[in-house]
Amino acid sequence: MRVQSSPLSSLGDGLSNLSLSSHNKPQAPHRVLIVGCAYGGISALVNLLDLAQGKQRDAVYPVPDMKGRKTRNGVEITVIDERDGYFHAVGAPLAHVTPKHTSSMWKRFSHIKEFRQSNLKFKHGSVKRLDPEAKVAEWVDRGGRTQQHVYDYAIVATGLRRQWPAVPKSGSYREFLEDGSELVGRITGYSKNHKGRHVVVIGAGAVGVEFAGEIRNHYPDISVTLIHSRSEVLSSEPLPSEVKEKAKSLLEEEGVKLVLGQRASVKELDNKSYEVTLANGDVLTADAVIDATTKGFATTGFLPDACLNTDQEIKITPNLQFQSGIANSTAHFAVGDVVEWSGIKRAGGAMVMGQLAASNVYASILNAEAADDLRLAELPEYPNVIGLAVGKQCLTYDKQSGMKWGEELMKAYFQDDLGWAANLRYLRLTDVDDEVAKEPRVQVVQIAAEPVTAAA
Repeated sequence: MRVQSSPLSSLGDGLSNLSLSSHNKPQAPHRVLIVGCAYGGISALVNLLDLAQGKQRDAVYPVPDMKGRKTRNGVEITVIDERDGYFHAVGAPLAHVTPKHTSSMWKRFSHIKEFRQSNLKFKHGSVKRLDPEAKVAEWVDRGGRTQQHVYDYAIVATGLRRQWPAVPKSGSYREFLEDGSELVGRITGYSKNHKGRHVVVIGAGAVGVEFAGEIRNHYPDISVTLIHSRSEVLSSEPLPSEVKEKAKSLLEEEGVKLVLGQRASVKELDNKSYEVTLANGDVLTADAVIDATTKGFATTGFLPDACLNTDQEIKITPNLQFQSGIANSTAHFAVGDVVEWSGIKRAGGAMVMGQLAASNVYASILNAEAADDLRLAELPEYPNVIGLAVGKQCLTYDKQSGMKWGEELMKAYFQDDLGWAANLRYLRLTDVDDEVAKEPRVQVVQIAAEPVTAAA
């Protein structure tokens, strides 16, 4: 006998099917925005890409163990950066002093093999406003068009706004090559004969010290004068006086002439040379002048004032999240030079922060999806640490190991490219052009992986 279903029964079946259909419907991926892709941002990116694939890298500090879990809905990553590539700022004194290194210190994002993934997009432009409550970033592309980007999680890694030539003044690889070549030409006189040339570097912070040392190291026939308004080099760094005195003596060993305790004003002459007048009235003539006096400032003008301290740095918790009181603070992270944190600002520290932030973002995603209780990692206080290239030698300091210096230390710490190759190995990034150029013509055998630390 056929049994006819009642209207209520049919309605119940329909609601059940609707519920099942809604449950099975794919949800939108978790949208992660990374603003800035230098050391902190690129570290966050590579770690987040790995985590989304069920892989997890070894970490300097304890991070949540994701046990290879992938998110149910996936992760979609967008990077907004003013540059079209990853520039090795630690290597700026080489990139802007020697032609050999100018082109190699900038890796275009489109040329990095590991970044050719469907869930990753790069946008070339500047964020002008970030609204934590609405989770919307307003940004301007290279053509001047204002656009909006909606996100679920954000990692801010915009770093410090520094003065050329400590960092490039251009946002594209092609423009950078032109600027770098022009500066090298001014230093060398566009000639292989450097006898009689004189370069003045103003400002003996870390940037000025390294530029002066690199010029003397690569062009021994060029005389270099380093002028500083204070009585000791590295005067603004929280370092023991013996470290600053050693940096001074290493510069002198390189043949750099030091003028300390004198401010300088610069006037360009008609013949393209420069007149440098010291506070005591002495006048120097230079073929090129490098100004390394301007202190970098946090690139945070796009954030609400409530996120920032008096130095315009982002106030964060040990989890690297924005501090409470900011809307959706637990969905917003910040890393690198842009944050208020202890220690000397350095590339290695920024990269450690980037990895920790990526781990905490991914743990937050897993917690939201499955009501898990993965505990977010916390960043300890950073001690004052420095690694400084001074011509042929390297000077390092940390409280535990004390001060070290020498040519062998330079080879171990910076190699011959201020740590660029080691940095790329640490990040596991491959330039497609380099890979093609170095394609082996013989059989390749596997060798043990070499442990590499991020030099900074």
